[in-house]
Amino acid sequence: MGSHWSSRPAVVLRHPPRAARSESRGTTTRRSVGETQASNVDNLTSQGAKVVIILAQDGTAIKPAVAKAIQNGVPVIAYDRLIEDPKALYITFDNVLVGKLEAQAVFKAKGTGNFAIIKGNKADANADFLRSGMDQVIGDAVKSGAIKIVGETYTDNWDPAKAQTNMEQILTANQNKVDAVLSENDGMAGGVIAALTAQGLAGKVPVSGQDGDKAALNRVALGTQTVDVWKDARLLGKTAGEAAMQLCNNSDPSKVKGTAAFKTPGGNSLSSILLTPNPITKDNLKDVLDAGWITKADLCQGVAAGKVSVCG
Repeated sequence: MGSHWSSRPAVVLRHPPRAARSESRGTTTRRSVGETQASNVDNLTSQGAKVVIILAQDGTAIKPAVAKAIQNGVPVIAYDRLIEDPKALYITFDNVLVGKLEAQAVFKAKGTGNFAIIKGNKADANADFLRSGMDQVIGDAVKSGAIKIVGETYTDNWDPAKAQTNMEQILTANQNKVDAVLSENDGMAGGVIAALTAQGLAGKVPVSGQDGDKAALNRVALGTQTVDVWKDARLLGKTAGEAAMQLCNNSDPSKVKGTAAFKTPGGNSLSSILLTPNPITKDNLKDVLDAGWITKADLCQGVAAGKVSVCG
């Protein structure tokens, strides 16, 4: 990575195995993803990592390991997901804005009726950030009765299969009378749309998502997903890498270029860099194509000729 990193590496800690096993005396103990990730932080810092970039699977479980790393002089970047440590640097897209953009697109398509809200993992602060952004758009309509929330669920690990099950249960409980779905990400939107498809409702019920998944962008082109709020992961990674380089020279996160104070749900103030997302609908699919984020073949797979201008 060049001499700026000194002799000790910066380490990106993303997804550990879903469950780690530690064996002793012939027995197997299952450890949670959060526990495994926390253990990995301890191991990496003890091996000499100069900066650790963490996509936290459980922001609570990993806090002690993060605090220990920072106490030992190893800066920590909370990558995309919040870690409630005031000395960490938080780099993400503006997730409240993401939720707002999701809701705006769905609300534009359907401003009244029965809404379902499929939220992400309860242990991930992003789920509540997204929900608060959605409420900025639909809150008044909910209060007036123009919109009725007929189902709202968290989804363990943002799992598409669990999102599909949750959506199936909401449809059953409401005799399929669901007019719009606010799904907090693309993976879960896929599960939601599978449930809608089984009832002949795909393309008739507006559905949101975010991340810029190829399958989701294709669904936008097909008309089964209303919006995909695109968070260009290349920009997120570049920003985190540049911040890590600066932290190698000065461990104070507030000195990293472009940071601002961020007030967390837990009452902490963190140095943060919040990037701006781009809501993609059928009207601006050209944005992701021009950026090289997706190929025309992937974007337009199965799209009928003349249905979407960018697909021809």
